[in-house]
Amino acid sequence: MFLKRYFKTFSILLCITLILAVTIIPTSAAGTGVPVKPSLSHNQWSGDIDGDYDLTWNIWYGNNGTSWKLFEKIGAGNYQEIHSGTLIDDTPNPQSETFQVKGRTIEGTYKYYIELTNSYGTTASDEISVVVGNATGNIIINGIDTQKVVYQFTQAQGMNDYTLSFNGVANPVFTVITNNSSVVDCSIVNNNTLKINGKKAGRASIKLKESTTGEERYVGIRIKNADGSIPGMPNYLSIGSVSEDKQGDLDFWRDFHTDDKNKRMDIRYIYINGGPINGWRTWTNVDGGRAKNFIIESRKLGIIPFFVYYNIPDSGESYSLDLAHIQDSTYMDAYYKDLKFFLDICKEYAEDDTVGIVFEPDFLGYMMQQSGKQPNEITALVSAAYSSGVLTSGVDPDFPNTVEGLVKSVNYIVSKYYPQAYYGWQFNLWAYDGHDVPNNGILHKTETMGVTDGLNFIRSKAQLITDYYVSAGVKSYGANFVSIDKYGLDGGGVTPQAAADPAGSTWFWNSDIWNNYLEFVKVMNTSSNLPVILWQIPVGHINTSQASNPYNNGLFPDLNGTSTKYEDSAPVYFLGDIFKPGSTERFNYFKLNAHNDNKITDNGTDTITWAHHMDKAKESGVISILFGAGVNSSTDGVGSPPTDDYWWITKVQRYFDNPILLN
Repeated sequence: MFLKRYFKTFSILLCITLILAVTIIPTSAAGTGVPVKPSLSHNQWSGDIDGDYDLTWNIWYGNNGTSWKLFEKIGAGNYQEIHSGTLIDDTPNPQSETFQVKGRTIEGTYKYYIELTNSYGTTASDEISVVVGNATGNIIINGIDTQKVVYQFTQAQGMNDYTLSFNGVANPVFTVITNNSSVVDCSIVNNNTLKINGKKAGRASIKLKESTTGEERYVGIRIKNADGSIPGMPNYLSIGSVSEDKQGDLDFWRDFHTDDKNKRMDIRYIYINGGPINGWRTWTNVDGGRAKNFIIESRKLGIIPFFVYYNIPDSGESYSLDLAHIQDSTYMDAYYKDLKFFLDICKEYAEDDTVGIVFEPDFLGYMMQQSGKQPNEITALVSAAYSSGVLTSGVDPDFPNTVEGLVKSVNYIVSKYYPQAYYGWQFNLWAYDGHDVPNNGILHKTETMGVTDGLNFIRSKAQLITDYYVSAGVKSYGANFVSIDKYGLDGGGVTPQAAADPAGSTWFWNSDIWNNYLEFVKVMNTSSNLPVILWQIPVGHINTSQASNPYNNGLFPDLNGTSTKYEDSAPVYFLGDIFKPGSTERFNYFKLNAHNDNKITDNGTDTITWAHHMDKAKESGVISILFGAGVNSSTDGVGSPPTDDYWWITKVQRYFDNPILLN
């Protein structure tokens, strides 16, 4: 009886034990070997300007890892560990992690793999590639692309050799060409050795091409000054152009040649505009992408990027709109934050390179012309610079709530956050609008008063305008230049009659008016004691140019007077040309020479010669001329093709053969 009861009790206990044993047996156990091979993927499939994307690895079944590492490389450098982490071993269940990659701003192909480790060993994933931007990163300059595929590199004057390689091609064959042979000579030796001879200080770009694949890469080169410093603005009277980053414009600049069909350029400029609330920052998928990409593409092309910062107006422009905005606390709070954001982009993306900024076209012109007040008498809510957090009260200067305070605060913010900026403010010919100014503008005064008295009048008004701008603070905190435009549209397109009757037009000028213009500019220069940059100068030319056309070995076609194909005389005056103006009225107008300018001649019947006036521009204090369409209907010297059929860019290439030195 006792034995029976014992076995019964024992059986019950055994059942309970077995039940408990089954209950606490885990559904997974520690790995029994090295981790299974993980798969690695990314979520970036269409290129990325900012370089922000996710990397995710997974294992679906098998031995887990207890730790992992992520490795990255770009260019010819070695893999670098960029992240590590610990894991919970949940073998044989799935295991996964995601890592956010941020701030890969260098275009190229980034490569990644992970290592998954446990106590038994380590297993690596396959390598994956992520393309950032438009560059594949397959063409590698060894010794330069050590950690990343660069946009631009710098070397001293003299000869340097670089070995080239191409990802995935065992025996690549390369060719090279530059857009600025005055700065560098370049050649390929033994198919893959790049030889760069830095001839003098300056900038250039080279186009590398791998022949078997056809892949190309553009990279900028800076040649240092003799003392080892980085080159800034050119030491000659430089040329610039408006340019977007649309494909047609970029293809235009990438068209390198060894003759007059080359596309060398010193400066590109673009508008940062539309206002701080719904403007330029909202036009791209990436916040600030318009400015970021422009700097990147300019550096790759060996071109100095300039920005026209134009955000006091937004959807339009007028005195009343500008005044309303500078007296609106919400708008000005956004304005100062926007300015700081823009300067931070310049600092990050340009690094130690030169970036130019032209501030707020027309703003001070409207204030002078229509307010009837001095800059220190016009209210502007500069206090927003402090409430926005851009400036700090008690630490930074205390700027008054006036237009003068606004201008000085902008200059101070530049000096504080981006001191290497090369910047200035834009002046307007029309800022003085007294009753003594003729209807067709201040520069036409010599047509009624004669050259001597007319020039004295022009100089006196130029002095008034310059004094107003200087009193507004445009020179403060180390501003580098002052700037002035002509008019946004080519002179021959402003009115329907302008091309046929230039003598009756306001903006289609003969050489006398252009000489008056440079007298105005000279006053700006001497009175401000700052150099002058001419900006938004039209690219349309006077028809029936006799210049040789390298694209067809004949002459350039005429501009037909329709939208984007209007005449102007600006590049003819500055760069020079021989032309047949056509009608007697046009011939008589364009041959006028009340200034007795020895650069203006004619054959007495149908042909006029204007020699270049770049030397006179230099004597007037000009250090750079930025050409470009001011409105959408203006003649465009850039594009694939440009609307002037390459006349302007050809003239610029010929100027570069013998540019006017500044010193």
